Amino acid sequence: MITEHTNSPLADAVCWTPAEAPSHEMALGKPFSIYVRVSDTTARWSGVFLELLGLNGAPICRLFGTLLAAQPALVVEWWTDYTEEPLRLSAPLALLDHGAGGHDLIVRYTGPNLHLFVDGVLVDEEWPAGVLRDARGCWRADAPLWPEESGAVACWTRALRDEEIVTLCGGADAVTERTLAILGPRKSPGQYWRPYGVNTSVGDCMPFFYAGRFHLFYLIDRHHHSAKWGKGAHQWAHCSTEDLVHWEEHPLTIPISEEWEGSICTGSVFFWKGVFYAFYAVRTIDGSPAPVLAATSTDGIHFTKTPTRVTLADPYAGGGVRDPVPFHDEASGLFHLLVTTRLEHPALALRGGCLARLVSKDLQQWQASEPFIVPGEPGDPVWVGEPECPDYFSWHGWYYLLFSHHGVAHYRKARSPLGPWQHPKCDAFDGRQATVLKSAPFTGDRRIGAAFVGQGGYAGQVVFREIIQHADGTLGTKFPAEMTLPLAAPLPRTVTALAGEVTPHDSGCVVRAEMGFSAAVLDDLPANYRLTLRVTPEVGTHACGICVRGSGAYADGHELRIEPYREKIGWRGVLTPAYVEEEQAALYLVESLDRPFTLEVLLYDDLLDVCIDSRRTLVVRMESVKPGDRLFFFAQDGSASFSDICVEPLL
Repeated sequence: MITEHTNSPLADAVCWTPAEAPSHEMALGKPFSIYVRVSDTTARWSGVFLELLGLNGAPICRLFGTLLAAQPALVVEWWTDYTEEPLRLSAPLALLDHGAGGHDLIVRYTGPNLHLFVDGVLVDEEWPAGVLRDARGCWRADAPLWPEESGAVACWTRALRDEEIVTLCGGADAVTERTLAILGPRKSPGQYWRPYGVNTSVGDCMPFFYAGRFHLFYLIDRHHHSAKWGKGAHQWAHCSTEDLVHWEEHPLTIPISEEWEGSICTGSVFFWKGVFYAFYAVRTIDGSPAPVLAATSTDGIHFTKTPTRVTLADPYAGGGVRDPVPFHDEASGLFHLLVTTRLEHPALALRGGCLARLVSKDLQQWQASEPFIVPGEPGDPVWVGEPECPDYFSWHGWYYLLFSHHGVAHYRKARSPLGPWQHPKCDAFDGRQATVLKSAPFTGDRRIGAAFVGQGGYAGQVVFREIIQHADGTLGTKFPAEMTLPLAAPLPRTVTALAGEVTPHDSGCVVRAEMGFSAAVLDDLPANYRLTLRVTPEVGTHACGICVRGSGAYADGHELRIEPYREKIGWRGVLTPAYVEEEQAALYLVESLDRPFTLEVLLYDDLLDVCIDSRRTLVVRMESVKPGDRLFFFAQDGSASFSDICVEPLL
């Protein structure tokens, strides 16, 4: 028999146990919530154990156990009339190993949002469109998973409130304890940070600075751009700091609040006369041309979407508008808005990607003007050649325009606000994996950049850079000093010869290989540490460098290979053939590698990050993390001195 509960929040729920009612017909709609009390999570779950069927017999909601990435997982599939493909939420079963007894599973459907809670903890979310594909349905439960004395199901034709979910899951103290057990301790934003949660990542970053405070707006990602049927379902998230050490996390800046919003895309924040403007594009769920919209705020924290809507016409292709960045030209008094797009009829096929320029007197009404820049990069499909995620700023008499191709941030410089733009000899900031870097000022006439390092697809961890300016106006990058990870005391340093001619000395060694390959070794190192050293290549040396996480007699590890005559430095496996360039893990046009320079290297799980002489940086995510505990120093067809070696384990 179906039971009616009178205690809140179950007062208006339809509740039953599998033994009482293995099937039950009920009305469905939007919103909707499902609660399941599961007693047995020790066994290996397999197959469907709870299913909501439409009157035509097709599934509307299905909870089942399966293998995801070779690991047991709880999966929820959810169908609407938008498409035959269900949305999928999941939670590794390992998350349910935090305590004995039963567990509370809740699926909450608001319309624009679909949430999966485990024991009161949000572990996954999706963003539906349409309505449940049948107006009525029938529950079917596989009773053996739930012993009669503890299994339970409850349904509401409304979205449960957060506080009701906490109550259902044992109260605030219990949920706090389970949050720690499921998600682990909360980490403050900083270098290599990712948002708190399961399967959460940092996407495009949009730094902003105002009144002594550095703000990091970023696209928060789930499922590596596959959410909402591949639209991404990104939203603007936000954290801020005054010192790059102590951070405060804020509410979502621009959430998905309408079903037509496939993804809130990259943009920029701009302050003018007491109002913060967040300009952004929206990837539409139906594939129609993406508009540029704006949200406003008076405190820089809480934003409200406005009717402002920017679209493009000839000579631009209206479907590719995204990544808006505004600036004000004091000479003309006009506001300018740069947006990523392409020319409708380019002079050269597949090379029409450009930054369109729009002008306005009031930040509300915008009129298209001539292209700001057409870099001439090829694109197939055509959007690949479009200059993405632009950034614009002035600094010490120079004006800078940044944009990215294939994720790599490039820059141009000029003496006037609108150009003409100069292409520096080296126009890139980092390697391929520091994706779509943008920047903002910081206290002390500094500038801080932020990008993301992808993992398993789009989005991953944030990486911060301090932008440096040279006397000729060219730019470089270094590690922000405040964002060094916590370090233990330096380890003892005993460098020994491995092969060839090696001369150890008090602070390191000299490795000589007049013809061939020589190497020295430092043993018994942890997996994660910071390495600093001074490298002095001999004139004419073909290559030199280090190899981290090595093993055996230079049998394995990740090699940082320095080739002075090519002005190249890059990461590669020790067995990589010489003809393989490893372009995604290399820097070119690194000047003065034939002179003494300082290296700072950070090993953080599968990330390897290096700063050369506080002027160039390179971060990579290695495909495999090797367990080796040896650090090698090598020279090939030449010699190099490695001095002032310091190894500090990461805490």
